[in-house]
Amino acid sequence: MKPAMPYSKPATDIFANRQRWAQLGQDKTVVVTGANSGLGFFASLGLAQAGAKVILACRNQSRAEAAMEQIRLRVPGADLEFMQYDSARIESAMGLAAELRHRPLDVLIANAGIIRAPQIRHEGLLGYEQIMSTNFIGHARLVGELAERFSQPLRFIGLGSMSTRMLSTDPQNLALERDYHPYRAYVQSKAIVQAFTIALDHRLRQLELPGRALAIHPGYSVSGLSPQIAQINEPGYSKRLAGQLQASFAQGKHEGAVALVEAALAPELDVAPRGSYLGPKYLTKGAITLARPAKATRGKELQSKAWQLFVRANEGLDPFAL
Repeated sequence: MKPAMPYSKPATDIFANRQRWAQLGQDKTVVVTGANSGLGFFASLGLAQAGAKVILACRNQSRAEAAMEQIRLRVPGADLEFMQYDSARIESAMGLAAELRHRPLDVLIANAGIIRAPQIRHEGLLGYEQIMSTNFIGHARLVGELAERFSQPLRFIGLGSMSTRMLSTDPQNLALERDYHPYRAYVQSKAIVQAFTIALDHRLRQLELPGRALAIHPGYSVSGLSPQIAQINEPGYSKRLAGQLQASFAQGKHEGAVALVEAALAPELDVAPRGSYLGPKYLTKGAITLARPAKATRGKELQSKAWQLFVRANEGLDPFAL
């Protein structure tokens, strides 16, 4: 997939891209859900380095404050703010949207989610299991509540996963009421995020709205290959060793976070083809480039299912109805 104008690949970690992103964040407000650790933290750090105001939308205020402290140590004068958000709760999505509705907002990065799914199925929102609820449904309500903001050039960034190319998704069993498996729960939640984000980008074009929705995946990013940061990333010896043993095909979260920041700030992406998708050059790691998402997430069947779930998350209202 090629953009309408040349797209130069960024460097492979957020620190090496400091000059590339310099000033791109000026006068921009970016919300990062789940920003107190992992990819969310390193993306917030990269955005702060670029001069953006970063709103860390997190469940735990003390952890968010610890993250802000560590960012300010590295970016003195960083413009940071905490807002309460639990992506597994509809009421929390409504509350965050109410705070954001009449404030400047340029980018919404839907990063919060669960990677390690429970071994047994836990009931979540709308009859779906916990992983789909946390990784997609809560964010779907947040997008619905903020739909009017897409009449401005707001970017929504949906975090997919390379795992969507490794395990098929069953559109008829998205709630996993049968044959539940933790890895399948994770993969299907990410497939729905990708499918919805791609569908939203096309819908915005149909409505002739200036907003964009960009799907990304961060590759195989592990804490054992990430910089050690007090209270944020402190992997023990075993995780460090595991990271080194996987270094040929894995990367650190400071590298995976490049996809999030690039999707948020790269000016070339304003005119990239609808349904654009960013990911590492070598699938699991490497420089971020325009990539090709899993076939199912590009298809009408899964996109239709994702959109139906989006409408259900918004109590039967389609805020982007044609």
